[in-house]
Formats: sequence, structure tokens, C-alpha cells
Amino acid sequence: MVELDSESIGVRTLRGEASPGYYGWKVLLASVVGMMFSPGPLVFGSMGVLAASLQTDFGWGISEIMLALTIQTFAAVLAAPFTGRLIDRKGVKIVLLASVVIHAALWMLIPLFMTDIWQFYGLIFLAGLLTVGMQSIAYVRTLSAWFDTHRGLSIGIAASGMGLGYMVMPVITHFAVTYGGWQAGFYCLGAILMVVSLPILILVMRNEPGDQDIEDTSGTESNASGRAIGLTTKQAVRSGVFWLIAGAIMVFSFILTGLLPNIVPILTSRGITSGEAVMAASVMGLATFVGRITVGYLIDRYFAPRIAIFFFGISTLGLFILITADNGAVVLLAMSMLGLGFGAESDLVGYLVSRYFGLKSFGEIYGYILAAFLVGAGAGPYLIGASYDLWGSFQPALMSLSVLSIFGCFLFAFMKPYPNFDNQD
Repeated sequence: MVELDSESIGVRTLRGEASPGYYGWKVLLASVVGMMFSPGPLVFGSMGVLAASLQTDFGWGISEIMLALTIQTFAAVLAAPFTGRLIDRKGVKIVLLASVVIHAALWMLIPLFMTDIWQFYGLIFLAGLLTVGMQSIAYVRTLSAWFDTHRGLSIGIAASGMGLGYMVMPVITHFAVTYGGWQAGFYCLGAILMVVSLPILILVMRNEPGDQDIEDTSGTESNASGRAIGLTTKQAVRSGVFWLIAGAIMVFSFILTGLLPNIVPILTSRGITSGEAVMAASVMGLATFVGRITVGYLIDRYFAPRIAIFFFGISTLGLFILITADNGAVVLLAMSMLGLGFGAESDLVGYLVSRYFGLKSFGEIYGYILAAFLVGAGAGPYLIGASYDLWGSFQPALMSLSVLSIFGCFLFAFMKPYPNFDNQD
């Protein structure tokens, strides 16, 4: 195992980082839009709404539909480390833009070619394999280059875009499906990427600051020559903290991302109307938005693993409440608590990777951590849906997830202080 130095991490100063005129803030705003319509909110936030229409037209079961998310996610697991290496070598922007265009095209192809479930699975697999470059890895890598003292806050603000996406996508998709069926829903997903995300990313995104933006290159991510520093991928994988991060993130992605597309079915199975269930899902998205900004602000000031324990502890309590929630007020409380935990997820992954391992091999290291996240995110929706098909109730799954969440909180308790890369050549 590689032992990590327990000294405080150094700080690189970016000229004007706190100034409203700093170009990094424009990059941040573009990242908010990009993450708002990234695969998480775009697909996981919409599939629960699309599922009812797909069931009606094709007769597929919930578990069969949710298996598509598992297929997409495991395809992304295969591609994540390669995509990370590609970002390290070619830069974020070219990989990001290509992923957005491919993703939009694939969603628009689904209504044109899908007549059987294997075609649905095939197109979903391609979406997962070819579009990892528009996941959080691209935005977190870019923001880690543009921000240091405000890195946590910048990642939190950008990740709050995902919260906004989870808040609006169920509503947008519900509107599209109501007036045009599942076909209109998929066309809507592709159109959003081409009309909203792509132009903004083309015009605004820049991979990293130029020399004129850097005041002092000493610190954690670059040396005197401006070269990114930190651990290599092999060094990172040999460290215990790598596996703690990967394990904790896998646990909570399984729980929280697994719940997202199943929230509407969970609530409607208790007699709550589909409109009320969609509203509850949107409340979870709003709480995610608040949680991500709050977590981002706090991890710049306090030790991030402790913040993780606090926020994931709140989501654990929300899970226990959801087990017995049977009226609107209690459901909304549970959704809010789950959203706060989900809000911590994206902030913490990128921040912990950059602080523990530096930026030298950030893309590839993050790619492996992202793969762990995606394993959980891919298995969760299917297994939770399958539990309903097996037991006729979501209660066994919710009780199991509550216990698993407690275990996940304990993993963060074993993480050591951040290392110091100041003296690395």
C-alpha cells in the first residue's frame, strides 16, 4: 500500500479566482448547464416517467425497463477508465462535445428503430459506451484546473446543475409523454442536448487556465514548470484510501441512483397519484440542488469525509422514513432528506480524487472511481425493480438499503488526512 502523507495540502493561487470577472466562473456556469443535462438527470431522471408509457405500448415489466439503465451503466463502466485516459491526453473539450452529439443522436434514434426490447438495450448500451465523456468526469477535471481555494464550492455549484436536472426532467418528460407518448419523450431528450447544452459548451468551455490566469504555480496540482503533479494511477490504486472512496461511492450510488428511477413506481404502488409522485421526485431534485451547493461550500472549509458522514447520515434517516411513509408530508420529508444525501455524491467524488491523488493522472483515476460509482448505479435500478417483481412490494428493498447505507457511512470514517504534494518534482 502507498502511505499518504498526513500534512495539510498546499494551495495553488489562480489570479482573480475570487473575482467576478475571472473566466473560470464562465466555465463554471457552462458546467452547470452541462451537468444539468448529463446522463444522470437526463436518463435516470426521466426513465421512471417513460416506464409507464413503455409498459402500456410494449407490455414490458418494470424490471425489464430498468435493466436498460443497468446495461447503459455497465457499458459506461467499461469505457470510464479509457475515457479518463483520453481526457488526460487530448483534453476535456473535444471529448465532451463528441459525447454530447453522440448521446443526442442515440436518443433520437430510439423512436425511429425500436420495435423490440433488444433494440432498446442495444441503443442504450451504445449510449453508455460512447458518452462517458459528458459525465461528471469532464466537468470536475476542468473545474479542478480552474479553481483551487474555491474548488469544493465550484464543484458543488456545477453539481447542483444535476440537482436542477433531476428536478425539471421528470416534469419535462411527463409533459412530453402526456402529449406525444414515449416517442416524444426520447425526442425531447435529444433535442435538449442539441439546442441547449451543445451551443453553450462550444462557446464557453476551456480546458484549463492560461499562464495569464496563474499567479503562483506552487502547490498541489502543478510544479514550477506548470506540470500537473500528484500520484500515478498505479500509486493511487495501491493506496487504501482509493478503495475506501471507491467502496463508499459504490454503496451510495447503488442506493441513491438506484432509487431515482424507482421513486415514481414506489410511490404509486402505495396509492399516490402519478402527478404527486412526479412532484415528490422533483422535490428530491430540489434538495439535491441545495445539498450540492452546501456540501461544496463546506468541504472547502472542513474535512470532506466528515461532511460525507453527516449528509449521508441524513439520507440514511430519510430511507428509514420512506419505509413507512404513506402521506404527502412524510413522503416529501423523506424525499428532501434523500436529495441532500444524493447532493453530496458528485461533489465528494471529484473533490476527494483531486485532494488525495492530485491532477497528474486525474482523468484515469477518476475514471476508475467513476466505474465503481457506475457499477452501483447500474445494479441499483434493476435490483430494486426486480425486488418488486419478486415480492410485490418495495419494502424489502428499502429495508435492505437502509442497513447498507449505515455501512457506507462507516467507510468514510477510515479516510486519512489529505496528502501534501508540495515537494514533488
